[in-house]
Amino acid sequence: MGFNINLNNEFNYREKIKLPELSGGGIVLSYKCTNRCRHCLVAGSPERENKWLGRGEAEEIFKYIKRTGPGAEIHIGGGEPFLNTQCLIDAVELAVAEGIKLSYVETNGFWGNNFNKYEPVLKELYKIGLRSVLISVSPFHAEFIKPQITINAIKSVRNVFGFHGAFVWIPEFLNMLNKNDITKTIDWNTINPDIIKRAGDMYYLIPGGRCGYSKTPVADKKPAADFFITSCERELLSTSHFHIDAYGNYMPGGLCGGIKMCSYKEAGTEINLNDKPLIKLLFNEGIRGLFDYAQKMGYIEKSDGYCGKCHLCVDIRTFLFNKFGAEKYLELAPAEFYETLIKESSL
Repeated sequence: MGFNINLNNEFNYREKIKLPELSGGGIVLSYKCTNRCRHCLVAGSPERENKWLGRGEAEEIFKYIKRTGPGAEIHIGGGEPFLNTQCLIDAVELAVAEGIKLSYVETNGFWGNNFNKYEPVLKELYKIGLRSVLISVSPFHAEFIKPQITINAIKSVRNVFGFHGAFVWIPEFLNMLNKNDITKTIDWNTINPDIIKRAGDMYYLIPGGRCGYSKTPVADKKPAADFFITSCERELLSTSHFHIDAYGNYMPGGLCGGIKMCSYKEAGTEINLNDKPLIKLLFNEGIRGLFDYAQKMGYIEKSDGYCGKCHLCVDIRTFLFNKFGAEKYLELAPAEFYETLIKESSL
């Protein structure tokens, strides 16, 4: 079976953990999105539940962050925040009122051709205190949004926030997309697979969520055993890129979409892992421990391999959710994350 370097299993098997002070993260206003991007870590889509973070809950979340991580830098994202502009404005207003260091709001720029509707929203956000809007640019987004619309969104943000107020992620893709007809969306079937792998490297993609299932792989696939040497402790304990969603779930800083480490209200307390068996395995034994457990439950390794350990993890978790449901594994949340992946796999 191979050698597992994670010796926690023998010498320091942890049943409780405490997260470090919150240092940076994001607020997921909703998982609902205009796109169904192939790289999305949280499996956002137009079909996701129309559930948005309420004003009262947002206020409590920002108060909690200010108490437990007073220096934390926070961004606001989704899903697509601009699908619910009142929710977005409320969230920014509440964050500023609590003295949160608000770095930016994320958007895919779907609204770029509707400046008359969204200019007042941008102006209101700036007036409240927001100073940066991140506009996503990539082949993954361009499958759903014409590059010209994205360019228009960037111009709109610059008109209100100034040149440096438009945080283009990643600007190099603009040159790549300009080689095509920017008035049309990208046909994924005509893209050179090497470009997708290069885009994955440029975008610092983590092959979690929907990403590992892209029919054009974002990375070379390898057998499960190639990832057994790696630990998951760092990703689970990291508070440098945590997320809190509209359900109040705390997602670990390793961007582990579909994993509820705890309620955000527990983030500064000792977390009991005994009622979170999958997190307990990942923390103490890494992906190797989760894989061995899943095989006993009937999991079969994919013959074509995995794009990374996060792809393997998501595939195992989706299998366990599909077989046993959300009741057995409370950490598999929100349930709709797995329901979305299962539904899309059958299309």
